[in-house]
Amino acid sequence: MKNSIEALEELYNKAIDIYNHFGALPEKEIRRKHFEILASQVVVSLTNLKINMKFALKDEKEFEAFFNDNKKMAEIYIHNFTQNIQENIIEAAVFQTELVLRFLYAKLTGTDVGAEKNFYRIVATLFEDVENNWTKDESKLIILLWTFRNTIHTGGIYFHKQAGDTIKYKGKDYVFEYGKAPAFQADGHNLELVSYLLDAVKYAFETATTKSIPHFDHPAYAALGYA
Repeated sequence: MKNSIEALEELYNKAIDIYNHFGALPEKEIRRKHFEILASQVVVSLTNLKINMKFALKDEKEFEAFFNDNKKMAEIYIHNFTQNIQENIIEAAVFQTELVLRFLYAKLTGTDVGAEKNFYRIVATLFEDVENNWTKDESKLIILLWTFRNTIHTGGIYFHKQAGDTIKYKGKDYVFEYGKAPAFQADGHNLELVSYLLDAVKYAFETATTKSIPHFDHPAYAALGYA
């Protein structure tokens, strides 16, 4: 299994590769800019992790002094810090992707952003799939990560459906049990799922439906006063 630094480095490189793949698009164009934003968020987390790990390993005694010279507490800190980085990246990737998909759908349908409350319908349209009868792994992954994102909001515990839920992706069942943390988290491949998300979004940006949408700037430019 890759360590977190290796996984983050691979994730950053993939985001940059896909950003370059859309290099023919204008610099501010929403599809291209999306991957630049994701790459920036990953590299910040990667840098923070490298700094912490270097300090913890190179200046071990000074590092442990922050925890009253308790080596076990220092190890727990690194574990929690790494876990928080993974959760932050998952949340950022999911939120940023949802924002972009909602803007693309609004442009496609000539409606206001947020007018369509059914996010599954947006996924079905842009991924050219069948709502709630998903035929594409890319769509299934979106639903999986959105469900997983919601457990992060509730302290890592699933509370959406009392009957629970099971989402099949790439031949594996991802099980969500009511009142429990998803067991698949123990596999330690959360960042791998984000890597798959980059591929899924790239796929969505290249469907005939999405390609038919005229180019427009990422909303961050107007929101931050850079338009």
